[in-house]
Amino acid sequence: MTILESIQLDQSNIFLPEYRGRLTEGITYNPANDTLLWVDIIVGEVHRVHLSSSAPDKDHEFIKWKTPGESVGAIALTTKDDVILVCGKTGVALGDFKTGEIEYFFKYPNDEKTQHRLRSNDGIVDPWGHLWIGLMNDFPITAKEGVLPEGKLYRINCNDLSVETMVDGTLIANGLAFSEDHKTLFWTDSLTFTVWKFDYDYETNKLTNKRPHIETKKFYSDFASPEPDGMTMTKDGHIYGAVFSTSSVYHADASGQLLNKIHLPAARITCVISGGKNNDELFITTGHTQLDDPDAAIDSSDKTGDLGGFLFRVKLDSPINGQIKNIWGGKV
Repeated sequence: MTILESIQLDQSNIFLPEYRGRLTEGITYNPANDTLLWVDIIVGEVHRVHLSSSAPDKDHEFIKWKTPGESVGAIALTTKDDVILVCGKTGVALGDFKTGEIEYFFKYPNDEKTQHRLRSNDGIVDPWGHLWIGLMNDFPITAKEGVLPEGKLYRINCNDLSVETMVDGTLIANGLAFSEDHKTLFWTDSLTFTVWKFDYDYETNKLTNKRPHIETKKFYSDFASPEPDGMTMTKDGHIYGAVFSTSSVYHADASGQLLNKIHLPAARITCVISGGKNNDELFITTGHTQLDDPDAAIDSSDKTGDLGGFLFRVKLDSPINGQIKNIWGGKV
């Protein structure tokens, strides 16, 4: 397989050099106010910065769960720029940057045992305003038992909060996207090393014809566990996808063929989004090498070795026509 070009990032591409998270993920661009949002899953934080700010490090905001044991797997935009959807351990909340509060309005329909074992991971709002959210084993479970096929991909109707299980028995339910014509869902199960492709019928809310679209072991034959993670799609069907443990983001065309890779000075690459006023930038989140150690000090002044935990920003040669994030259609 021929890679047409390769981009190498270094510490000069670090965005917000004074900030370093533990497991940053869920990077989201809001064109309504030119802001970038992301989560730090393990510590239960949601961050925001205005890209047009002359001093983004100083204008950096965050809100945080006050409840011990909480996490944030995914976020989504709402009709109010200061209010976001927050997918926590046991359900969906609203986070408010004005008040600093995060409060549940919906709990997943899980029994007590399942509620204990699972947490939110990646998710998106579909073109009709409904939330698709993947659940997977929570951190204490994976530490003791590994990742088990107990996960789910839920669709939460924005009108009545009814829930349907779209995919069951998943491992690490991860990056999602809908095709521009809304007829195809792309969905990642990381430990199958595959971005899967489904036909989708909105009228019946059915997924059919599951088949592999991208198999990362073919892109990364030298890696034992190239786990596809968060991703973003362009309007013409190209995918930019983070691959955990490979220090890179891949760029594939609409047929799933590899075009190039972006290499980063961090092993654990978690998510990528296109953004900026001209839609000609990529923002990439990463995980710290000591993310499994809750007592590990995360030092933003240390720019040596693996730079996991930092955010990265890369300017592209031209706009990439990236899809704009859909907005939650429910009440806020």
